[in-house]
Amino acid sequence: MVLELLRHRVGSPISYSSIAGDVGISPNTVKKYISILESLYIVFRVMPHSRNIARSIRKEPKFYFFDVGLVRGDNGARFENLTALSLLKHAYLKTDREGLLYEVRYLRTKEHREIDFCLVMENDILFVLECKLKAPNISKPLLYLTEKYGIKGIQLVKDLKRERQIGNIEVRRALPFLKEL
Repeated sequence: MVLELLRHRVGSPISYSSIAGDVGISPNTVKKYISILESLYIVFRVMPHSRNIARSIRKEPKFYFFDVGLVRGDNGARFENLTALSLLKHAYLKTDREGLLYEVRYLRTKEHREIDFCLVMENDILFVLECKLKAPNISKPLLYLTEKYGIKGIQLVKDLKRERQIGNIEVRRALPFLKEL
């Protein structure tokens, strides 16, 4: 039952207590089940980025599947899962090649502005990335965070006619970008 709930909540922060309430088991049991799913390489977690480790541990993780076919939901959830998986493989490759710790995280501010992913090297954000199926306009949280912190931003769009750059933000076609990783 926990697996089935995760399949429908791809890309959303997961509360162990919420899942426990839905399934009728304790939050600790939910954590154990999810830990088993991670050990079997069925799911992987993406934690929120924070320079304060204690603060990021308290925040809710997002879970994605190693097999995109297990995702239940719309095409947006599948696309976000595919992007998460591609970024994870890229982070593992960079870590192995360079000997530096690369991680895939997500960003969420106190004002609940959320960015799908950020690629972090040794706790420094290299870029933030927002996934969209079709998006003529730049995501407001992406625009806000790139302007406020001077971070490179990428809006990855599955169906995009023309790539462009606006300030620190690149609007990119998904397929060529993911192939480059």
